[in-house]
Amino acid sequence: MIQFVHRHCVKQVYKATLLLLLYSVLSGCVQSYPTRSGFLTDYSHLRPIYSGCRPIGRDETRFVRSAAPRALENIDSFYIEPVRWVADDLGQPASTPENAERIRHALEISIANELGTIRPIVSTVGPHTARVRAAVTGVQESKPIMNLVTFILTGPLFNGSATAEIEVIDPCGVQIAAESIAKRGKEWDLLGFFQSSRHSESALQQVAEQLAKDVQLGDGMCEAHESSTKR
Repeated sequence: MIQFVHRHCVKQVYKATLLLLLYSVLSGCVQSYPTRSGFLTDYSHLRPIYSGCRPIGRDETRFVRSAAPRALENIDSFYIEPVRWVADDLGQPASTPENAERIRHALEISIANELGTIRPIVSTVGPHTARVRAAVTGVQESKPIMNLVTFILTGPLFNGSATAEIEVIDPCGVQIAAESIAKRGKEWDLLGFFQSSRHSESALQQVAEQLAKDVQLGDGMCEAHESSTKR
């Protein structure tokens, strides 16, 4: 009788483990998608770009307006407006107000760091200053407790992500570049699986890096330098 009960308990634990694994796999593959919140002044020039060579279910889509060649020719600086937080309005809030501010601030700092390599960042708008507007439109934080459970069975599965909309506006009010993009935290960032906001913060760092690449295409000085070095 005791042996029968023991076997029954083992089977129940085994079934529960399988169900947990199935739930973890399905839930761990939840995606973030680019948004159209109404924050940007113009969405008509955004074009989808699809990434390749990524695991099934993790393809990345971003909507981008890259800067036209020489679009920055008359731009001598960037003014970064305070990053807005609209994730709550779109139904993808952070778990706490503290995490929301931490994630919002991460995007603001990352934009300054990345665009600062292209033009100086200024505190006041001048006649040749481009304004940078950004909003965090969605957050999916990692799930530390679930990751502790799955870490023993399969490894952590619930990483975090974030979505943002950003645009660069020239002194005449014309949109130079823009993007609506969702990014996931890096799977190799193990600590991010156990600190709920860390993956979302690093995801927005990636967003800022992508913005800089799109804006850099409009740097006429960079283009002129490259052409002169080829001669």
